[in-house]
Amino acid sequence: MASPAQVTTKTAGVAAAPLASSQTAAFGHLLFALAALAALMSSIDYTIVAVAIPQLVVSFDTSLALVAWTLTAYQLVQLIMLPLSGKLSDSFGRKRVFLFCVGIFTFGSLLCAIAPNIWFLIVARGVQAVGGGGLVPSSVGIVAEHYPLRRAQAIGLLTSMQPIGSIIGPNLGGFILEHWTWREMFIINVPIGAAVVVGVGLILHERRVQRAARHIDVPGLALYGSAITLLLLSLTAAGDDPSLWHGPFVWLGLGVSVALFVAFLRWIKRAADPVMEYRLVAQRPYVAVNIYNLLFGAAVFGFFSFLPTYAVLVFGLDPFLSGAVLTPRAIVMVITSILTSVYIIKLGYRIPMLLGMALVAVMLVILGQAQTQVQVGPVSFGGFWFLASVLLLSAVGNGLSTPSSSNAAIDMAPDRAAALTGIRNMFRLTGGVISIAAMVVALTLFSDQALGLATIFGWLAVPILLAAPLAFAIPDAPRRKRD
Repeated sequence: MASPAQVTTKTAGVAAAPLASSQTAAFGHLLFALAALAALMSSIDYTIVAVAIPQLVVSFDTSLALVAWTLTAYQLVQLIMLPLSGKLSDSFGRKRVFLFCVGIFTFGSLLCAIAPNIWFLIVARGVQAVGGGGLVPSSVGIVAEHYPLRRAQAIGLLTSMQPIGSIIGPNLGGFILEHWTWREMFIINVPIGAAVVVGVGLILHERRVQRAARHIDVPGLALYGSAITLLLLSLTAAGDDPSLWHGPFVWLGLGVSVALFVAFLRWIKRAADPVMEYRLVAQRPYVAVNIYNLLFGAAVFGFFSFLPTYAVLVFGLDPFLSGAVLTPRAIVMVITSILTSVYIIKLGYRIPMLLGMALVAVMLVILGQAQTQVQVGPVSFGGFWFLASVLLLSAVGNGLSTPSSSNAAIDMAPDRAAALTGIRNMFRLTGGVISIAAMVVALTLFSDQALGLATIFGWLAVPILLAAPLAFAIPDAPRRKRD
């Protein structure tokens, strides 16, 4: 692999100076390790909090609706940062934006650790997400420029931090809860973040060059963010007080949210440099991909966020096992994704998407039965391993569908790969945050939360089934080439 010492890299607005001759290749690889550590830290924090939901409810003596906002706030702010971080990096330079993101993420982690109440924790999670949302894009930018001869391999290694984080996060969270409190889940980020800031600050050197002016679509971001935020606030208010459904305020909030989203579509249609291109959002065949991702994200992210709570309430697992049960799922999902990517040209996009959706739907229906064991002849199979085995259906399903849907979208406009990837992630996250809020509202209808979660998991199969016909509206490029 080419060493950063062998290349001179440039950014739009800031150019990275050649590494000094005294700096060996080891320092270049150390830079990669620090960038990967930052990406891993963000990925771990995305999953680790889900394990602590029951403890947060008890610790703050508050409702599940408010505790769910510790997940929602993080995802919501990331929705804004995803399209924003790339342009900020182009305008101000990779190093500056990367250090800002790590610094804000670390500061937000410290605020989370000392939170005196649930409202403070929600705001702190939003601060944390400002940094977390930009960590991966800025890390990719640094690595891509410092390994020009091995860019694909370097980025592949860096992006592998996300599935690795999904393995480490729940297990680490469960271990910490078993031995300490939920506060240590956040405080652990502080020394790591400080080490990354100091290390990158010393190793990465940039020289200033003239920056071209960059436009950031603030009105577009504001309309989209306001629409989603108002929708979630309305659902949260109804989750805290179901009687509000009989009054005008919740319905007014939902109506204004829809109006803001319509205004957002009209804005990006006529804006000169919108945050998202209108044709990639609302025109055929892209609209089919986006609705598919919205529905798939609603099912998968909603299920994943409450799965540790489900494991505790339905299966009676302790916090450590409720996180560890996700490990086999994450490992199988990574392996399936790799195999699907290798054989995707032979398989096409449509068949893996449909098969993947079917497996996820079957898994959700099984979990919806709240069955904790199965009898195979004289042998009873239940508990941790029964739940882990059921989750493998989701692992294979996600591993089949995610690479296929991603490549199907990119094949429609290869020159817009980065924009399409950002839009895909935004729609999946949007489906996820809406799903989490809606699940909390639905749980208020059940006096038994274990039964409520099981029932809701079963109903989450509906968005998957609604997304299935959309697979036929998405062009299957490999199939067309074979035909």
